[in-house]
Amino acid sequence: MTKRLRRLFAFTFLAVFTAALLIAADPGGDWKGSFAFNGNDVPLTFHLKVKDTTLTGTLEGLPTTPAEIQGGKVDGDSISFTATTDYHGSPVKLVYKGKVDGDEIKFSMGTDDGGWGVEFVAKRST
Repeated sequence: MTKRLRRLFAFTFLAVFTAALLIAADPGGDWKGSFAFNGNDVPLTFHLKVKDTTLTGTLEGLPTTPAEIQGGKVDGDSISFTATTDYHGSPVKLVYKGKVDGDEIKFSMGTDDGGWGVEFVAKRST
């Protein structure tokens, strides 16, 4: 096999592999999940939009619904953003970090001061 042909195969493989990763890790769309808080199940719905490496959208299920997604970023199969809600009359900034795996996002969510956190899974809505 010539050197030129090997390079062509390598480039083609890399292009197909990269495209597959980008498609598989697309967090755009609607996602549903829930987490336990004070003995109650709290359902969340994420409406995510992606443009380049920027993540925007809204989040339903928090006391202040819908909550705007702020500072959203996409880095490969990882996403991160914040949302602000109300807890007993005080604003609380929540930090979300997620890993997209097909039709699931494995989230860790917590207060920006690190005083509280939880992990949960959201699934793509159809």
